[in-house]
Amino acid sequence: MDIQKKLQRLKPHMNRSHPVETVPEEQDVPEQKWHAFQCDVLPFEDGYAVRRRRRYPLSHMHGIHPFKELQRTVAAWKEAGIEGHPLAPGKELEAEDLVFLDTETTGLSHGAGNMIFMIGTAQLSEEEIIVDQFFLPGPEHEIAFYHHFLMNKTSLHALVTYNGKAFDWPQLKTRHTLLREELPTLPAFGHFDLLHAARRLFKHELASCRLNIVEEEILGFVRDDDIPGYLAPMFYQDFLSEGEPSYIEGVFHHNEQDLLSLISLYIKLSGRVLNGGTTAKETYEIARWWRDTKHYARAMDTYAEVNDQNDWYEHALYERGHLLKKTNRHADSIDLFQKVWAMQGRLAPNAAEALAIWYEHHKKDYVRAYYYSKRGQAKTQNRDAKSDAWEHRLERLRRKLGNEAAFPG
Repeated sequence: MDIQKKLQRLKPHMNRSHPVETVPEEQDVPEQKWHAFQCDVLPFEDGYAVRRRRRYPLSHMHGIHPFKELQRTVAAWKEAGIEGHPLAPGKELEAEDLVFLDTETTGLSHGAGNMIFMIGTAQLSEEEIIVDQFFLPGPEHEIAFYHHFLMNKTSLHALVTYNGKAFDWPQLKTRHTLLREELPTLPAFGHFDLLHAARRLFKHELASCRLNIVEEEILGFVRDDDIPGYLAPMFYQDFLSEGEPSYIEGVFHHNEQDLLSLISLYIKLSGRVLNGGTTAKETYEIARWWRDTKHYARAMDTYAEVNDQNDWYEHALYERGHLLKKTNRHADSIDLFQKVWAMQGRLAPNAAEALAIWYEHHKKDYVRAYYYSKRGQAKTQNRDAKSDAWEHRLERLRRKLGNEAAFPG
């Protein structure tokens, strides 16, 4: 903004002790239309933004979960004493600190020409959920749009999104970078991306992890008269052409449902992770997640919940053995590797390798090490690099054994 424009903007306020924000008189702001649409017009500098606010009691059911379970969910994480998990709020955060966020954009690309025209947030406040949706009434109002979204967010604490790490937040950062001289700085925050969690737990049972499918199959929520998200840019273009709020009523509704689903999905995912899942595959994936986040004791306990009546028992046994080995409980791991070897399933070569390493390097029992190496080589399906590694191990063991007659068959 050049100096002449700034002086012109400040001129009406020169004789006021407390400057106030106004919408310039020359702007044609259809306030009555927006008020009829249950929205507020929020002026700032030379433009304005639109905000719609909705309130939901904690007794409200979105699918199979009432919103009051959000508080219980955060309390359950705290009672478990878990930090460092992608869903765990940690010691410092309360349920009120979680900001559920979803955006609507003019396209799906990441370029600077792609604009966000709606930012929706949902947040617990005392005994209700407050949904705020900020709307961009035109490209010339972008500074006002982001100003009002950011003005009360000195700290976002923790965002909760669905694919927000890859899409929503990078888009918002891009637009903020282009306007950063006119806007407050972006606050620091944590980020829970529920798409990654949904993929971990549900990819084996759902055709897709798109939010609408997760809603129907996992949350028990079916949308009525909802517009597809990919049509939102078209409705926004219609609004820009005609200026009628009714044109984007469906977009407001779609964005609002996305936000409410994020709350229910966070409750659902957290409950399944903390309680060990509902199927053997899900339990196995949760155990792997505990392992990946270095919660080894929880991983061990969760692997142990996968029983021998399902297809994932072999994997759980092997992973438990691997964890015992990783935590220097080598002798305990051998019992599990021997069980996996006895099953002669897909992981038999992996178990044979672990047993060969144990007997060669820890027990110095080269005969048994050779036995498991030879059998592991025979069970290996991949005959290239892995087979070469087996042959290298066998050659080393032959040298250690010293004579061909000592080789087990």
